[in-house]
Amino acid sequence: MYMMDLTASKFKEVKKSVDTVLLPIGMIEMHGPHCSLGTDVWIPREFVRRLDQKVGDRVLMAPEVAYGHSWGLAPFEGTIDISAEAFSQYVFEIGKEFHRNGFDQIVLFNGHGGNIPSLTTVAEKLADIGMKVLTINWWMDYREQILEITKGPGHGGEDETSLILAIDEKLADPNLAGDHQIKMNPKIKFERSGMKFFEDGYLGNAGAATVEKGERLYEMMLELVLTDIGDLWRVAYESVN
Repeated sequence: MYMMDLTASKFKEVKKSVDTVLLPIGMIEMHGPHCSLGTDVWIPREFVRRLDQKVGDRVLMAPEVAYGHSWGLAPFEGTIDISAEAFSQYVFEIGKEFHRNGFDQIVLFNGHGGNIPSLTTVAEKLADIGMKVLTINWWMDYREQILEITKGPGHGGEDETSLILAIDEKLADPNLAGDHQIKMNPKIKFERSGMKFFEDGYLGNAGAATVEKGERLYEMMLELVLTDIGDLWRVAYESVN
């Protein structure tokens, strides 16, 4: 169920049977010449829509965090970069408030790579105050299975672009992109290095993206997400018993 749809009295009633909240987290940033700036928000939002149909009676779907940290893509037009420190503290405060409101489990559903270091710290801090935390970075956690469907993954690559096309074909145009591979060691950082690393603001074979691939990715990953949430509940309820 969507938290924003609830009245205060309904929210109070929901808490009697629901102890898990899912927080979608994204980013507004450059995704090449072909993908929406909101790609990292659209994809978690679509997962939430589909998950709500499956487990909406057991999970509260929280409003999304649309801004995150993107050091590498900060030099590009359209990127709204929040410092790692401010972002980390903000997400932690959100999680802490859900815990104060009676939620013991939280799923941090992340759609952006630059958020990962911050969310690792946030997850540990939320665990320290008594929450059970599941962090999902879909493109990393399910990479092996993704590669069975899309062979050119990456930032704004075949996987992301396909997922966006499956939401709305007006949000991406693969004809504007091709196949851009890494030409430098990503472990090396220097001022504005993202401009050289990403060149046109994306990585991977975005030109190969299709709606059909995107739909297959959602169907496949939805089951994996549900499995991870089931694991969270097993840990949570076993620790209680």
